[in-house]
Amino acid sequence: MMNITRLLREALHNYVSLRYAPSFQQPQPREVIGVPTRGIPPKFLPAFVVPEAIGEEEEQALLAFTEPWFSRLPYNDGHMDSLIHHFKEFYRSYREIAGDTADNGSNSTHEEVDEKTAALARTALRRCRKLASEYLANIPLDDRVHFLRLNSNGFIRAHVDESRNSSGIVAGLSLGSARVMTLTHPKHPGERAELLLAPRAFYALIGTARYEWEHSVDWSEDGTENLERVRGNLPMEGTPVTFDGRETQHKRGERTAIIFRGVSPIELLLTKMRMKRAAT
Repeated sequence: MMNITRLLREALHNYVSLRYAPSFQQPQPREVIGVPTRGIPPKFLPAFVVPEAIGEEEEQALLAFTEPWFSRLPYNDGHMDSLIHHFKEFYRSYREIAGDTADNGSNSTHEEVDEKTAALARTALRRCRKLASEYLANIPLDDRVHFLRLNSNGFIRAHVDESRNSSGIVAGLSLGSARVMTLTHPKHPGERAELLLAPRAFYALIGTARYEWEHSVDWSEDGTENLERVRGNLPMEGTPVTFDGRETQHKRGERTAIIFRGVSPIELLLTKMRMKRAAT
């Protein structure tokens, strides 16, 4: 926990901006990490970014490791609930792809990926999952890992997560190009927070940041610009990414996210019941 606390403290202002959300505060890591979500004060926005969570070689290994799956999928113009545009996605078991099963992950490797690349990818994956598990130690992570890729025109519209689907935390690793995640609170119109999801950065949304704040990626409103992006009439490839009111060195391109979530409330309840029985 000390490592994650130090990393988050150093990244608070460079990667998370509350400049336009004066009603809220960015908590210190020690005030949130390991604290039950109900114990986090409502004035806090429990959203964090850890820059350079993996190295460049590990990033390339993860991209190569997932490419055989992504390459089989077409880009979709719209998600079933119209939240995501110009994307492709798949889910895999963490235990299988990380080599934590009896077959040591052999079912998840591909002929196109050499053993060194696969080993680097798995090492990075394990590190990021461990990082995610440190935020809420009382909530296990779901075995399913979500792999999501946006092309340069892709975006995710504002939404809140459904608490019935997963508990506590959503955390992800960004690969490829950068994006900005924007969070808005329905009770505080006009205010917003921003997270810079740079390549190799790891982000986490905890509790209210998931279920009370609407979060979006590279989207502000359903205006003409986004409609033209959906239609493919407004190419965004190579355009600068703006964060905290300023253009950054990052340019839009293909962006991949590897996402971890807490188990469903039902699974969490069953886990606690099993632990209680084992203790008696």
